[in-house]
Amino acid sequence: MDVSDTEVRCSDGSPDSRRVLIVGGGYAGTTLAVNLGRALKRDPQPGVEVILVEPNPCQQALSELDLVAVGPERPEFCELWLPAVLKDLPVRTCFNRVENIDQHRRSVTSSDGHEIDYWRLVVCTGGVPHLPAIPGLAQCAVTMWSVADAQELQRRVNAQLRLAARLPSREARRQVLSFTVCGGGATGVEVVGTMAQLLPKRAAEIGLDTEDLSISLVEGRPQILYDLPEKQRLHAVDRLRRMGVDVVTGSMVSHVTDGRVVLANGREVAAAVLCWAGGTKADPHAAQWGFSTDGSGRLVTGPDLKAEGHDDVYALGDVAAFRDPRTGRVLPMLAQFAIRQGEHTAKNLMREIRGEETTPFVPHMHGEFVSIGPSWGVGWAWNMRLSGVPAILMKRLTYVLYWWQVGGLRLAWSRAKELLAMQR
Repeated sequence: MDVSDTEVRCSDGSPDSRRVLIVGGGYAGTTLAVNLGRALKRDPQPGVEVILVEPNPCQQALSELDLVAVGPERPEFCELWLPAVLKDLPVRTCFNRVENIDQHRRSVTSSDGHEIDYWRLVVCTGGVPHLPAIPGLAQCAVTMWSVADAQELQRRVNAQLRLAARLPSREARRQVLSFTVCGGGATGVEVVGTMAQLLPKRAAEIGLDTEDLSISLVEGRPQILYDLPEKQRLHAVDRLRRMGVDVVTGSMVSHVTDGRVVLANGREVAAAVLCWAGGTKADPHAAQWGFSTDGSGRLVTGPDLKAEGHDDVYALGDVAAFRDPRTGRVLPMLAQFAIRQGEHTAKNLMREIRGEETTPFVPHMHGEFVSIGPSWGVGWAWNMRLSGVPAILMKRLTYVLYWWQVGGLRLAWSRAKELLAMQR
């Protein structure tokens, strides 16, 4: 799909309109736009318009990037095209980037210099990869935060397989077939697990000895997957090691050179291909727009998800520092919270449109699942702790349910068929 075919130029519109301006089309922004659009379609309100400002015309399903990075080259599997999702809803799209927000004039300025006024503003620009100042890291590693990142990792993996096929020396082949992922959170574990399950098959298909493959996972903390219960972490480590992954924990990365990751304890890990999945941070642009931020750069919000000190601005998703009223802790950067915040804010905006009071957001963690390769997983839901096939089925089910929520039954069924066809 050509972006130029779907692009809608931003317009100031009527000064009397009650314009809801959504900045960011990730999980929070897309969910909000769809839910608010559906509510306005059922109950039209005079003078109300909704505009979604997002530079990318497709939302990307970050939880499935490992399948694009190592599996078949199918980037569309992780892409949800916004024009298709919003085409029958009263939501306009502006495929551009917001450069500045003027809170006093209640307007935003896009990267092409166009100015858009708002009645209510919703900032949900998400997060970006956190690349610490480790010597050599930025030059050698590929991050894992977009379809483009996944495609770059796919390109590097393919290049090493082709190179190894031409090398007569087994020692040389082993060096170029060393794949390392740094970061033992969900993203890193999913990428390395998919590598461990799919790369041996791909290597064998082109005549390489699978014994020449070296796949490593590096985590600076003592354990991986800290967000999961202890038993599930142990299941994950055991599964990875049985798949041939060298799980290296307990020492931070000191520096990176071409083909090697050097740890603080002196150990060296071969890494002809290096993927960095060592965490994320809030979109740094949002911290420059004049809102209150916490120490990590996330926008501080009140109970109803409005930015601190602003009655006309909401902040949702990874960019927002919302504190759980029951624990006092800031919510982690998880898609499920961004989705539920989008749903809740759509209801609050409808309340405001009708002249009613907003209600506080109450977060609920329903579960978390991590794939250890495309056909196995670990995680929990409600009071159940699952591993193996049941866990991976739950992970894939949540993926399909999201597509159903924002795109309807047809899109959900299409994605479900792709999962079955791709044997995932």
